[in-house]
Amino acid sequence: MTPDKTRMLIDHLDENLRGKATANLEDIIGNDPEAEKEWNYLRLAVDGVKDAGLYEQVSAARTAWKAELEEAATANTAAAPAGARVRTLYRYTLRAAACVLIVAGSASVYKYVSVTSGSLYNRYYNGYNLNTVRGAGEADPIVEAYNAKDWNTVEKIADTARVSRTNQTDFLSGMACLERKKYDKAINHFEQIIAINTHNGTDYYQDEAEFYLAISWLAHQKINEAMPILEKIRGDKSHKYHEAVEKMSFFDLRLAQYKENK
Repeated sequence: MTPDKTRMLIDHLDENLRGKATANLEDIIGNDPEAEKEWNYLRLAVDGVKDAGLYEQVSAARTAWKAELEEAATANTAAAPAGARVRTLYRYTLRAAACVLIVAGSASVYKYVSVTSGSLYNRYYNGYNLNTVRGAGEADPIVEAYNAKDWNTVEKIADTARVSRTNQTDFLSGMACLERKKYDKAINHFEQIIAINTHNGTDYYQDEAEFYLAISWLAHQKINEAMPILEKIRGDKSHKYHEAVEKMSFFDLRLAQYKENK
């Protein structure tokens, strides 16, 4: 990749972080695999810096705690010879520094090894509670089966539904398939909802379908399919699942994406 194109990507990232976007570069990223790979590296770096901000807060708290310990230690050893106190503090400081390096290094290795699409699915998947989110008629068999967590019956009802099939039928069946680890079938149900809404200009179960479609792709170990959906939700503050996605670690998501693409 040429230096000029790399600079263009960095400029594009700056604009993107300010809430803007350069249309022609979006096309380049979408059509040039090398540019897309470089773009993903840049995004991974940005999210790493954001994550580092959290570690800095923890580090500040740890520094304050260590200062209190040192003050207490000084008070308890005031009667000891000055040279002995210096050597003791120096020895403890070296030990503490070594421990911090070991822990930090171990944490980085552990994160790299442990973060995968599957582990992120396990971290972020939560079942859908039909009772608290959407009301439904008590006489509807698929609703009763779903509330009873009878996933097999939910799936069977949806498979046999023809004229009476709705977005709710597809969504509940998709969730049942997700619970039964039938990820391909779950993906088909959620994509069907999105396609119907696009065709009809409706939004019935749209937000739910988008979020759980992304989650299904994570479960299916295909994070490249999940990321554009999660990015869309993250950028839409009116989306029902915006807050849930905003709380996700995009550093971990991009790290998993990097590992799958390398």
